[in-house]
Amino acid sequence: MTALTALALTLAWAPAAHAGADAVQIHDTLRRFNEVALMPLPVVDRGDLEALVAGEVVTILTRHPEGHHRVVAFALTDAPKETVWVATQDPHFTGDDEAIEANVALEPHKASWYGFLEIPRPFHDRHWVVDVWDNVELADASGGAFWEHPWRLRPGGVALLRDRVQRGEVPGVTSESFESAIETPVNEGGIVVLELSEGESLYAYHITSSIGGAIPQRLVAGFIRTTMEGHVRALQARARDIVPGHYVEGHAPVLGVGSSWVPFFE
Repeated sequence: MTALTALALTLAWAPAAHAGADAVQIHDTLRRFNEVALMPLPVVDRGDLEALVAGEVVTILTRHPEGHHRVVAFALTDAPKETVWVATQDPHFTGDDEAIEANVALEPHKASWYGFLEIPRPFHDRHWVVDVWDNVELADASGGAFWEHPWRLRPGGVALLRDRVQRGEVPGVTSESFESAIETPVNEGGIVVLELSEGESLYAYHITSSIGGAIPQRLVAGFIRTTMEGHVRALQARARDIVPGHYVEGHAPVLGVGSSWVPFFE
């Protein structure tokens, strides 16, 4: 999932308290992750830590020195990191967003994706290309405890899609809409899954985005923040209720962030 596609996520799920990890363990895990992460997460204060333990989704809005806004959502999940990872990466679960996506390049542990988002008039549509990768080195160095999956905008990357759009190879995007769309100036983020115990993990999803043009950055960030809890609750439910019975023998294997495939559930 890329940054702007979060605008379409509105599902919700009732919170449930967690009896596993405590605030000290969560704080220590985040501290250790931030010491080695490619994209460190913001500091979570005591009130937010207690909210996480109580089963709430915590969202934080920060502002970069350049003026861009970053939205981060945290939540505990009653599932191992591998289950949460499949819930985010299985192609069966990633095609429901309103943004149109097309694969630019796909290799083990890295990919590039084109995204196109239709925006109601009088605003122009937006499009972008992001490079996405797995932080394999961090996963292996942490013994598989820290899984980081970041993405960054490839400036000028939409030009790679012009010929494909003209040949009609990107369903939903015409040459006219492609040429009139605005390339987003900022788009980066990541999915983070941190192991807390064998059956519990901490999930974080962060987005830094500016869609350019006349739409204020803070307005976009505020809207993304309002969708974050729905995204996280849907993910928690999918990891808990669907993935264990879906990702079984006969399913195409999903590559983990580390150097191995995620084992099937029995």
